[in-house]
Amino acid sequence: MQVCKNKNSGKYFIYIQDTGNDEALLVTSGAEIKSLSAALFGETEDKEEDSLIANDLITDAQIQRFHQYEKDKSDNFIENFTYDFEQLSPYEQNRLREMLKNVPTKPNNK
Repeated sequence: MQVCKNKNSGKYFIYIQDTGNDEALLVTSGAEIKSLSAALFGETEDKEEDSLIANDLITDAQIQRFHQYEKDKSDNFIENFTYDFEQLSPYEQNRLREMLKNVPTKPNNK
């Protein structure tokens, strides 16, 4: 999990992604998802969830919010993909099915 420390408060925020204009999407110490200025934070660090919790660097609420965000993002992708697939002609659907057969599967990183 990627985290970064707020320079003013010293609290850790969970990093989600860059949003442009020198801002990053983060899970705040209050378990809210916000786009904030990257200048407010130190370098992004990779840490184990268990270590972050054990050392009181982030809260359970932050982790739950992060995982909910990731799940929602995945669910939205699948819904959008399904809708887009249904808009294709039968020929295009079959072509896509054939192409997907050749896509290698990634190992589950959980």
